Amino acid sequence: MSAAGDRRGAGGPSSEGGCGRPAGASPAGAGRDRPVAEQGGPLAGRTVVVTRPRGQADALAVPLRELGAEVILAPVIRIVPRSLDEEARRVLAGVATYDLLVFTSVNGVRIFADDLDEAGPGLSALKAPGRRPVLAAIGPATAAALEARGLACDVVPEDYVAEGLLAALERRGVAPAGARVLIPRAAEARSVLPDTLRGRGASVDLLPVYDTLAVDGLEVPCERLGRADFITFTSSSTVRAFVDLFAREARAGDAPAAAGDVARAGNASAEIGDVPRAGHAGAAAGDAARADAVSRAGDVATRVADRLAGVALCSIGPVTSATLRECGLPVAIEAREYTTAGLIAAIVDAASV
Repeated sequence: MSAAGDRRGAGGPSSEGGCGRPAGASPAGAGRDRPVAEQGGPLAGRTVVVTRPRGQADALAVPLRELGAEVILAPVIRIVPRSLDEEARRVLAGVATYDLLVFTSVNGVRIFADDLDEAGPGLSALKAPGRRPVLAAIGPATAAALEARGLACDVVPEDYVAEGLLAALERRGVAPAGARVLIPRAAEARSVLPDTLRGRGASVDLLPVYDTLAVDGLEVPCERLGRADFITFTSSSTVRAFVDLFAREARAGDAPAAAGDVARAGNASAEIGDVPRAGHAGAAAGDAARADAVSRAGDVATRVADRLAGVALCSIGPVTSATLRECGLPVAIEAREYTTAGLIAAIVDAASV
């Protein structure tokens, strides 16, 4: 199935960033350096913050500038390829023995392809006529990344989330019981895809090919971010990193640990649960520590939300929106189509109200 034939569903994943542009936008890069006042457009006079990694920001920044927005680049995460250990090399060497390869991000495609060329049989193992693994992508941008490498993408869901991909695989009869599945992905990712495939009887191997890490600090003062009209989030990792960095650098929390609690959104209880519980006294101490962590996280969330009260927080899809809410932040805009083009369209719609 070619990405060109994708049907765009009602949504898609936080990890899937489409690179299309709204109808009527000029070619990518045109007018990038022109002053906003000369460009006009539906976003003229509006300021939009892009939190994606700097190397991937243009998919949002360029179309937004073309629509007249002032774009502030404030990357909060960076993508770091993992070193190839013995296990990774073994998996790469046997890639052609899998029945299905599932890609959940453009980064996963890019880094996996590089690793395969370096330590495996190369991309030719996925192009050979006859029996080769079925290739599935979580959305059109990921499918396009495969096709840019000369790889045919066989399955793309209508809804660009893991659940949509699972439904598409089931309809196609791909990954039945006994099938061998490989998922190259970030070291930390949602478990719904591998867990569900295993529940269907497939044998699933996960291959962590990169880490998503927070940057050392915000490049833009918190005061300026707080005066923006829109802040965009294209993944749960951008949300957590932004909240942690913003809380820390704005000194919104009582201590860096408090900022970390809210950025991990909902994990405070689990972390404090590691406190040893020696009898009733230990249980009481653990409960008190847990309550204190939750209270501090709530305080940080409130302070961050207060500092951003005048800014519309924009999410690429429901997974990212859920993370914003877990961090105590309101979702002002959620893309109807879960791609960067869908996010831009939602911002334009909101600006026109």
